[in-house]
Amino acid sequence: MTIKVKVCGITNENEMKKIEELKVDKIGFINIERSKRNVSIDEVEYLSNKLTDKRIGTLVLEPNDAYTTLMKVDKTQLFNIQLHSLNISEIRYVQWLNQYHNFNHINITKVIGLQDKINNEKIKEIEKYCLYSDNILLDYIKDGLTGGTNKQIPIDTAIKASRIVKTKCRKTEVTLAGGLNLEYLESIQDKLHYFDRIDLNSGVEDKPGRKNISQIKKILKLIDET
Repeated sequence: MTIKVKVCGITNENEMKKIEELKVDKIGFINIERSKRNVSIDEVEYLSNKLTDKRIGTLVLEPNDAYTTLMKVDKTQLFNIQLHSLNISEIRYVQWLNQYHNFNHINITKVIGLQDKINNEKIKEIEKYCLYSDNILLDYIKDGLTGGTNKQIPIDTAIKASRIVKTKCRKTEVTLAGGLNLEYLESIQDKLHYFDRIDLNSGVEDKPGRKNISQIKKILKLIDET
C-alpha cells in the first residue's frame, strides 16, 4: 500500500505550486480563525483556483452549523472538507444539502482528537463518526481543541484508533496528523503502514503558514521507501 501525503495550512501561492508539483495527494487550506494558518474564504477561493488540479484542494473548517459549511463549499467549489466540529446529524445534513446544491460528491474528513490513551467513550466516538465519514483524521487534542498543537499522538494509541476504524468501517480511510516531522516519521517508519495517509503541517514549517519544501521532499522520499 502506498501511503498518501496531505500538506495542510497553505497560505502562499508560490509554495502551493511547488508542493503540487511534488504530486501530493491533498493540499489543505485552513479557514479557522483561531489558527495561525487561517486564510479567509476569499483567499481559499483564490489559492484553490490556482491549483492545476483543484480536486486535490481540501477546505479545513470548524463551523458552527451545516449551512455555513455548505455555503463555504459552494463558494470555493472544494469538495474535500475537513471538519474540526459538527456532530453526526449535522454532517449528515451537509451531505443531504450538498445533493441539491452541487453535482460533486462531498468527501468528508472528520477529525478525532486523541491524547495518550483511548477510553470506551473515545472508542464509541470513533466508531460512530467513521460510519458517516470518508476519512478519519487522528490529531492530538489539547484544551478540547484539535489542530495546531504541534504535538504527536503516541504511535501505539494512533494505531489502536486506526484499527478501531478499520474494524468498524473497512472502507473509511485513516490519516495520521499531529506535529509530524522528518525525525519523528523516521522513528515510526515501520508503523506507517497502519495509516492510509499522513498530514503534514507544523512539522514542515519555517514559521506558521510557510512551508519548508526541502523537508517535504525528504519526507516524500521516506514514504517512497516505506
